[in-house]
Amino acid sequence: MATPYITIGCPTSGGGQVISGNSMFLIDGIPVACVGDKATCPTHKIVATIVSGDPCMQIFGKAAARVNDSLSCGCKLLPQQNLVVQDNGGGSSQSAATTNTVAQDSFVEDKPKKYGIQFQLKDEKTHKVFSDIPYSIIYKKDGKVETGWTDKEGKTHVINAATPDEVEFQTIDASKPLPPL
Repeated sequence: MATPYITIGCPTSGGGQVISGNSMFLIDGIPVACVGDKATCPTHKIVATIVSGDPCMQIFGKAAARVNDSLSCGCKLLPQQNLVVQDNGGGSSQSAATTNTVAQDSFVEDKPKKYGIQFQLKDEKTHKVFSDIPYSIIYKKDGKVETGWTDKEGKTHVINAATPDEVEFQTIDASKPLPPL
């Protein structure tokens, strides 16, 4: 029986959709979702984690998500496409392929995931962007503060972290001196 793999944008049984995936493995130009990737869930009012996947299809050591695999909230993943499929039966070389995958995965360096956030300041009604505005980014987890000025498109610098830290964005009163960068 063939089952489609899940990509970013695929719906969930809870009315949400998959919001993260691995951009190194694409289907129709869309990143494939794996165990550990995220999906919105309006039913449970959370961002859920994909908790099951295809043990025979490993993408950088993570099982690729399939139709009907589960989210941490209990909802299921639904198809949006059916181009790339996996086959649950057949082949006599299945154990050899699994052994090769395990051996390959043991040599893949386990790098921490990087997340990026970028804010843009613009008027809600006119959509005019606000450039050259001083701001600060505060990491809620450790209290670290980053400051800067919005660019010509009204955007902040990209905030990178090893975990998806919650950050707080604040504009700074330009009449006061800025802390050193």
